[in-house]
Amino acid sequence: MEHTNQEKPFTQVLIKHKEVQNVQDFATMLEKIAQKLKQEGKFTFVQGTKQIEVAPSNQLKVDYKYTVKGDKHEFEIEFEWSPNSKVENKMTIE
Repeated sequence: MEHTNQEKPFTQVLIKHKEVQNVQDFATMLEKIAQKLKQEGKFTFVQGTKQIEVAPSNQLKVDYKYTVKGDKHEFEIEFEWSPNSKVENKMTIE
């Protein structure tokens, strides 16, 4: 059996930010992200002078996760893509 020495790709964290927001402010941010994605296909995080553009490809893998641990509730939305991913055909019944 031949082994190839493939290194794992380097993970680069471009933005990591946590803050306390009320539900209205959080909803407004989600709406703005959704609006930018619909209109321009991208959105930009701005922290001071740092700007990080997020421009996903058309096909996304989306994960939704809701967990409860004691009295702590957590809801996560994660989406990922590869710029070189091809559009997958979905199965239909005729």
